Amino acid sequence: MTDTTSSSSLADSAQPRTAPRRFSNREAEESWAATATTRTGVDLTITPARADDRDALERFFERVTPEDLYFRFLSGIRKVDDSRINAMLRDDDDYSIDFLALDSDTGEILATAMLAADRDFDSAEFAMCTREDAKNKGISWVLLDHAANYAAAMGVRRIYSLQSTSQTDALQLEREMGFTVRTNPGDPVHMLVEKIFPQP
Repeated sequence: MTDTTSSSSLADSAQPRTAPRRFSNREAEESWAATATTRTGVDLTITPARADDRDALERFFERVTPEDLYFRFLSGIRKVDDSRINAMLRDDDDYSIDFLALDSDTGEILATAMLAADRDFDSAEFAMCTREDAKNKGISWVLLDHAANYAAAMGVRRIYSLQSTSQTDALQLEREMGFTVRTNPGDPVHMLVEKIFPQP
């Protein structure tokens, strides 16, 4: 995730917090699929991952750099295997969801955003991944904004991510989006990025 600015926000997708505290791909597809245009004019379709996105996800990860794969999975994997893609597509886990930013013209995936909540739905970790040729176009901004609005609407109080200190563009983007970025105690290699949502 290395986009640095964006004038586009999916504010229209922000909805009041709902009583049921769970993530659901199927329910999100009904209420949280959206279209947006980034600051550079890229037309996007934002949608939760669906079962028929498998081939598109495989193509997406083939175009992600090894460095960005490491940042996304915090592992030195060279190829995203079926188990990881299955986890993104499943709809029987109330605590995790993956949103996709699709090129509205081609249907190809340009970026992904994962949310994984704790059992109390107090906090949710987020992880972003953007194709190298889709960076610096405002795509990550729009997708992260959408995922954050969704998490808040589902009752999550705080979203956070541990990110390498070398992810300077991503950290700058998140600062501009209002996230707090600070050193992770006892871990000089990673920064703690978080946003706390106002409580009703």
